[in-house]
Amino acid sequence: MRKIIQWIIFGVVLAIVPLVVALLIRATRGQSTELVDLLRNGELLLVTAGIVGAAIGDLLGGNRTQPIFELFSGGACVLILVVSSILYADVSAAHASQQTVNIAVIERSSLWLFSGGVVSSFFCVVFSEL
Repeated sequence: MRKIIQWIIFGVVLAIVPLVVALLIRATRGQSTELVDLLRNGELLLVTAGIVGAAIGDLLGGNRTQPIFELFSGGACVLILVVSSILYADVSAAHASQQTVNIAVIERSSLWLFSGGVVSSFFCVVFSEL
């Protein structure tokens, strides 16, 4: 249980602190605090990659008591890590070259990948403790 609480605080909550601070800074400057404005550059994809990467490390260093479930949760984390990383690289390159991107797709993809990453990471941490 200690490791799960530690993961929630240090793996998830602290990982999103930069996004919360960016939201507060935008609010203090009178700028839009819409979710789409916060996610348009793909930063949540980086947060997701960090969370699932750490969970993969926890799973690899843990006991092997539930190998099938570990494969599913670990495999989901690897898949989410790869997709998040590639999508962030693409969004960054598109912004750098001033290409038009569909912000709604970035927002939805970021939220889905983040949600899936948190869930699969949670199971990696749980299975590493069994």
